[in-house]
Amino acid sequence: MIRTKVAIIGAGPAGIAAALQLQRSGINPLIFEQKYIGGLLNNAFFIENYPGFPKGISGIDLVKKFKGHLDTWGINVVNDCVIKVYKEKNDFILQTKKTYKVQFLVIASGTKPKLPDIDASGFKEKILSDVYPIRNIRNKRIVIVGSGDAALDYALNLGRNNKITILNRNNKIKGLDLLFKRIKKISRSDNGKITFFKNTKTLALKQLNNCLIIKVLNKQKGETSICCDYVLFAIGREPAIDFLSSPLKRKFPGGDNKSIYYIGDVKQGNLRQTAIATGDGIKAAMEIAQELKKR
Repeated sequence: MIRTKVAIIGAGPAGIAAALQLQRSGINPLIFEQKYIGGLLNNAFFIENYPGFPKGISGIDLVKKFKGHLDTWGINVVNDCVIKVYKEKNDFILQTKKTYKVQFLVIASGTKPKLPDIDASGFKEKILSDVYPIRNIRNKRIVIVGSGDAALDYALNLGRNNKITILNRNNKIKGLDLLFKRIKKISRSDNGKITFFKNTKTLALKQLNNCLIIKVLNKQKGETSICCDYVLFAIGREPAIDFLSSPLKRKFPGGDNKSIYYIGDVKQGNLRQTAIATGDGIKAAMEIAQELKKR
């Protein structure tokens, strides 16, 4: 069993900020990430409210800067999936391919996408909830289900080189008005590459040759079918805490601010902002450093 003072689960903005602040305090944390460094920043088309970038920056470019910051401080990210975490006396037991005994636990695991209420099995490569696997494709037909910030950002990300159809199940736009105005501008000026349908519910999916057929119900037009290459579901997200034992889940989302901390998107719900996440991470790291001094 490997012993460590601090383990951070998740290498998104919150986990990265916590790791950097801990390192500054002379504490060498272990940070685990099962997919990609940067978390949902890998999906972000354009970030314009993160201080220090007055002209904005793409999510991918900001991830590169975060990774460079980790490298500068010599912080290695363990690329492994955390399977289970539970409390044992005064320590936490964290299980991946290996087992770790941890004094302080920082949960920065972010969120996972909510699943659609239709059968999407059998379409693994065609049905997605994140944009980064297909962000470089061109000349494809993509249906995006949802109307929140994520859905609108996905449309802007992919709409430059593909034909996009956005399906919203009601007539209310949940996302930022600024993003929707940009989508309407693209629709008018770029031969209608982004089309928006309101009051449209997704009913079923099937595949015909190389075409994915999505059956929908529109309040005005009735049932119809759309042929596309990919479907992106952006219908909400929920905390990614499946690995936590039941007693630790009962502490969610507050933690105890002495040995377990929940930071970033996993704690903040719909307030998924990079600046909030990094602030959470730095605050938790400073509190851990103070607690270690007390002990």
